[in-house]
Amino acid sequence: MYKLPTEEEIRGAIYGAMKKKKSFPSLTSLREEVLKELKKLDASYTVSLKRTRILAARSGFIRVEVKKKHTNKKIENCPVCGGKLEKIRNISLLGEKIVIGYVCKSCRYKSKVNELPLRYSFHFSR
Repeated sequence: MYKLPTEEEIRGAIYGAMKKKKSFPSLTSLREEVLKELKKLDASYTVSLKRTRILAARSGFIRVEVKKKHTNKKIENCPVCGGKLEKIRNISLLGEKIVIGYVCKSCRYKSKVNELPLRYSFHFSR
């Protein structure tokens, strides 16, 4: 049987993992290190990739770099932290307002229209 840790415990584990290695080239490697930190608190703790990514992006002490790919899918919420995206608008030569990209207020994710994340890397910013 497994247990789910609280957000504070996960943030503490993320901080401990980032203090040790300073950066991680992928989400999977960050999660593995966070799991090691959580297992020190309780051997039955586990955490998903998605929850690790969201809490790391919202933590404030981690800079997330995102490699993106072109796709035809429409995005409504931030693909990094799940927050609300604001549209970046520009005026065309004909005077029409067009959407050229999106920005997330909570994690500062920025993308052009029709781009989705392909790979995440995490860097300690303090």
